Amino acid sequence: MGLLRCHMVGASVLTVVGTGTVAVGDPSGRLTKRDSNLNSNYETNAVEIEHELANIRQNYLENFFTRKTETGAPHPIIILRNGDWLSGMHCLEFLRDIASRFRIPELLEKESVQLRLNSGSGMDLNEFLYPALQAVDFLHLYQNYNCRIQVGGQDQLGNIQCGLDLIHRKLGSYAFGLTVPLLTTPDGKKFGKSETGTGTRNAPIWLSKDKLTPYAFYQRILNLPDQLISSRLLRQLTFFSSDEIQSLMKAHENTPDTRPVQRALARELTLLVHGASALHASELATRIFFPRNKSTEQTSLGIISEELTQQECDCLRAYLAPTVKLVPVIHSQLPVDWSTESVSRWLGCLLQTATSAETESSYVTNCLRKGVTMNDVVLFKPNNRMKSVQHPSDDHLTVDLTVCQLLQEAVGRCEARLGLNILKLGKHEHWFVATKRLWDT
Repeated sequence: MGLLRCHMVGASVLTVVGTGTVAVGDPSGRLTKRDSNLNSNYETNAVEIEHELANIRQNYLENFFTRKTETGAPHPIIILRNGDWLSGMHCLEFLRDIASRFRIPELLEKESVQLRLNSGSGMDLNEFLYPALQAVDFLHLYQNYNCRIQVGGQDQLGNIQCGLDLIHRKLGSYAFGLTVPLLTTPDGKKFGKSETGTGTRNAPIWLSKDKLTPYAFYQRILNLPDQLISSRLLRQLTFFSSDEIQSLMKAHENTPDTRPVQRALARELTLLVHGASALHASELATRIFFPRNKSTEQTSLGIISEELTQQECDCLRAYLAPTVKLVPVIHSQLPVDWSTESVSRWLGCLLQTATSAETESSYVTNCLRKGVTMNDVVLFKPNNRMKSVQHPSDDHLTVDLTVCQLLQEAVGRCEARLGLNILKLGKHEHWFVATKRLWDT
């Protein structure tokens, strides 16, 4: 966001993917050495990161730049790999031209070094020299792209300072660094894929839709706990003006149950990370799965059949295609008959698909603990004691005739216009179950 804000005021932006520095691993803020991945993983990860950065760049230019600025054509946003210049640098060249520009005492004073030494864990020489290695990036960008400012999180202050020192000592020139506050939890921990804070169930918020569908991305932000909400968070993660932030925080104070800040954050970040179609799909699925008008006792199936326009139905049909991956959907043919054997196999496949990415425990036990509903017909109540299930195991489900009859009743309620079923696990996990090729009709 810091780079995009710089771009919005007229700067050209260079984004560097650390395909070279990853071989060492940044020790900043860590008490232990990072795990070393196999070299083959570097390339795979780099391609995925570049893909996500390119998506964000495109979504930003299409949905935010033109809305927030009047500066005409945008300046370039370029994605680079530091392995392109670091991998060609010989060891002797690094020691002679780079390492010789630094003194041991100044590296010892770096926060990353002090943190490790004070913890008693010690530090390898390659980690100790990491700030000097990252300084090469700034030097290269300064010399080849006329880059004058490096932007990074506050934990990168020591690394950025080394870049400034290297440029001045080697070239006699001056450059500048800009640090931005880290996202932190209420207890001060870094908010990232390994730390998500109290109330978020330790669920990472991945940018890749292969790891987390846009709908799930939207939902995780929508369900951020109130203790994480602040005007600072809005300033860090959105392009809202001060007046807009003040208005949202006032609405949050007056009606926190409606989650105005979380809803605004979910919209803005889903639009930035996944684009307009993904945002529309996420909001449409949320509207279906979580009817907001409680007084009318409206159901998910009722919303599809009674409230969606034809255009919205057409959009939903497109979003359910197997290759789109915008909303949670399971594609499955109906059981061949309603015998206990066929129903057990079919329902077991549905539940295993719905839980395989979320739990390491038995999918049977997990689903029975949460409760299972299909089209508003309760198949298993929460904390079911398995009276209707025989011999549950990690990969097999066997149900009795009662469950077969309930499931047959549920499927008979499927939404007529699109032929959709709604599978619900517990209170918050929902899946569309498509039993025919809706996207071909």
